[in-house]
Amino acid sequence: MNFNELKTFVTLVETKHFTKTAERLYISQPTVSLHLKHLEEHFGQSLIHRHTFNKTIEISEAGRIVYRHAKEILHQTVRLEQEMDELEGITRGTLRIAATHTIYEAMLEQMIHDFLVAYPDASVDARVMNQEQVEQALLHHEIDLGMVEGPHHSHQIEALPFATDRLRIIGHESLALEQATWIYREEGSAARFALETWLATQAIVPKRIITVYSNRLIKQLIANGTGISILSERLAGTLLDSNRFKTHDDSRIDQRVFQFITLKGETTRLSHKWMKEHSGSD
Repeated sequence: MNFNELKTFVTLVETKHFTKTAERLYISQPTVSLHLKHLEEHFGQSLIHRHTFNKTIEISEAGRIVYRHAKEILHQTVRLEQEMDELEGITRGTLRIAATHTIYEAMLEQMIHDFLVAYPDASVDARVMNQEQVEQALLHHEIDLGMVEGPHHSHQIEALPFATDRLRIIGHESLALEQATWIYREEGSAARFALETWLATQAIVPKRIITVYSNRLIKQLIANGTGISILSERLAGTLLDSNRFKTHDDSRIDQRVFQFITLKGETTRLSHKWMKEHSGSD
């Protein structure tokens, strides 16, 4: 068992495909099979189940254990390399981050630019997820740092506030609350939870609901007069200043705080530098 074999296995579990694993790691497909064979021989158990009819794989119970520990080993290796670089005054490596949709769409472009200007030898792997997915990715060592717009739900996570935002209920001025189509974000989204809570406080039961996975699409649907929704002030922009659109009483919606989240006691050096660079992003 060696580091590269563990890395191959982790990638195989996440891609569920031998060819995709080989392509991602820039190795041959026979090498992927060989790494898997070595691990299975080392542990004396099958780590995956192969489905020949559709060429997919399913991880075994033993494989789940190996995957969990392999992720932790790879994460600790990244931390080790970054701390050794720090002794030489070098900042390099890849920072794996995930942000909720509002932060990703409204803020992340400038944040990445500023970070890479400050640390030109570093790189960034940025993903967009909903709040629940960000937390799970962090807990499973799939990312180093998350950026979320609501409170986290795990004692293993610590948070650092970095910006504030307000959610606004907005739609075309001709649309009545009780009759309008309501535009929801997907399950697990902090914005969806806020909208459902607000509707309940107003005793409004939507006649029609549509669900989308993008704040920018929500903004366009509002602009087209399709329906009413909840949208960050940072993304709403000129809609808030236009007479064609109406903001409804959202005084019961608290100002929200954007937060960096990391695993307690396991924050990487690059994560520390990212948070320091962007503290007080307002």
